[in-house]
Amino acid sequence: MNANVGMQHPVFAPVSAYTPGTSITYSAGAVIAEAVSASLSWERSDGRFYGDDAQLDSDNGILGYTLDFEPTGLTDAARAMLLGEVAASDEYTINNQAAPEGGFGYVRVMRATGSGGTVDYSYEGWWFYKLRFGVNSEETRTKERNIEWRTPTLQGVGDGVSLDSTGVLAFATHKTFTSLSAAIAYVNGKAGIT
Repeated sequence: MNANVGMQHPVFAPVSAYTPGTSITYSAGAVIAEAVSASLSWERSDGRFYGDDAQLDSDNGILGYTLDFEPTGLTDAARAMLLGEVAASDEYTINNQAAPEGGFGYVRVMRATGSGGTVDYSYEGWWFYKLRFGVNSEETRTKERNIEWRTPTLQGVGDGVSLDSTGVLAFATHKTFTSLSAAIAYVNGKAGIT
């Protein structure tokens, strides 16, 4: 068994340059906040080819993805970087412009139970090459007897990127490490965080 038991260290870096067929570059990234959850949904083609009353072939290639990410909260600076809110003096304006494209990454904590009942942890560094985040709804309520913790959920819509001359689109990349610090260094490197 190799199960996901945690999520840590979400990072974001704005895309600074991208030309299809070449590598993608990012402006300096930042750690967003503490991570609560992320839910990834791949969008796939569902092309089926039939002949002689039978399915002869099919295609289930990835077309894009939606990534719902819940942080513990967002600072004004994080909202500006992720959502494109415009800073002027000490206030931030929400406007009708599209949010900036950026790369997004985090660490998945994995737990495996081996033979003899040993428990091993591994750490997957995940990097999504290009997506745009948005906040579609936010709720604010009075404080009641039992506190209900409310945090925003960001919905990211991701595209594929062509990183070389093959024409194959890349959506995300991931790598498994035996230590949390190595996985954090991996996603920091992707986001340009030193």
